[in-house]
Amino acid sequence: MNALILDTMWFLNSTARRLRLNPALLTHRPPEPARLESLLRQYDPGLKVSDGWFVANGTRVCWVEVTEGVAAKAGIPADRRGAVIASNGNKHAARFVLNALASRIGGALYPPEIQDDYVDVQVNLGPKRGVLDCEEVAGLVRAVLGERTVRHDHELGMCSFEGGPGSVVKASYSWPTSDLMDPEDHVIDLELDAKDLAGHPGLELLYRTAVSLATALNATVTSYDMPVTRLEDIIPTQDRLSA
Repeated sequence: MNALILDTMWFLNSTARRLRLNPALLTHRPPEPARLESLLRQYDPGLKVSDGWFVANGTRVCWVEVTEGVAAKAGIPADRRGAVIASNGNKHAARFVLNALASRIGGALYPPEIQDDYVDVQVNLGPKRGVLDCEEVAGLVRAVLGERTVRHDHELGMCSFEGGPGSVVKASYSWPTSDLMDPEDHVIDLELDAKDLAGHPGLELLYRTAVSLATALNATVTSYDMPVTRLEDIIPTQDRLSA
């Protein structure tokens, strides 16, 4: 009976209510507010604060301390003592922010199905640079990833570099084809898909490729719209809840 009452009265606790209604990153200790704010400012330099929430590119983010009682009301694991909660009418946007934070501060994504099973890294060439020759980019990609076949789709503003059997890192180059497109969409995209990414050997290869391309082209590297300066920035959290 007590358990039933506890389960039906969660809405009276504001923290439990937020955790029940929004996706979150669950941590074993309360998040450090300054660290969270610093990371969110990397994601959105125009970060705002409103009613106790950070607002980053339209997604509301807050951190909370979690007691054992709150964990029970919220239906989350009892050993969690902190959470970063993301709220956005667009569930994909909230998921995007939480996956970005998870790679950098750890913790378990909740519900567990919001954890991405891929790593996506962009080498950002910038809006002022002219379109590069696809074969030039292919040569830089081959220098690290080995032989690649170039597939051109210039009408869409894209070239993909396909590897042979056993190739794990996907690579493509895209650029804006009209003034209506975002000029920031001038990137070399590197992607790795796998179920168990945390210890995947392809992660280091992907990172080395991104650094090599960025060095050769005087470009920057990002993942989830946040700067990548070390391999650890792209390693998915190993703290994962059972589905």
